[in-house]
Amino acid sequence: MAMKMENISTGKVIGIGEVTILPGEAKEIPAAYEASPILEVYKKMGFARITGKASAPAKTQEEIEAEKKAEAEKAAADAEELRKARLASLEGISEEGLASLANELGINPAECKDKADVLKKVKAALTKKK
Repeated sequence: MAMKMENISTGKVIGIGEVTILPGEAKEIPAAYEASPILEVYKKMGFARITGKASAPAKTQEEIEAEKKAEAEKAAADAEELRKARLASLEGISEEGLASLANELGINPAECKDKADVLKKVKAALTKKK
């Protein structure tokens, strides 16, 4: 449950960020203002009643960057796993499968001399680390 503020004053309009709370109204407090000391001031002065719990604190820039780095590392590991699986699948691959894989890798099988040439180019493309 998000934090809410009820304006229990008789004539005071309360502003919290972009939220305006008229007397008798109750509205959700913007997450950025949940830790604001002014909330306690309004409460102590008898202008407001605050209910609910503060939402989870926003992530720090370091946490965001660490998550991005972890995602990038996972994507790189997944790509490496796929590359290894594709290399392993080349043994006994059909011509259609080879042509399909070549196209995925940006190799045009029609520009190759024969199946061995396509296979050589596909292996070279899969062996290159990105």
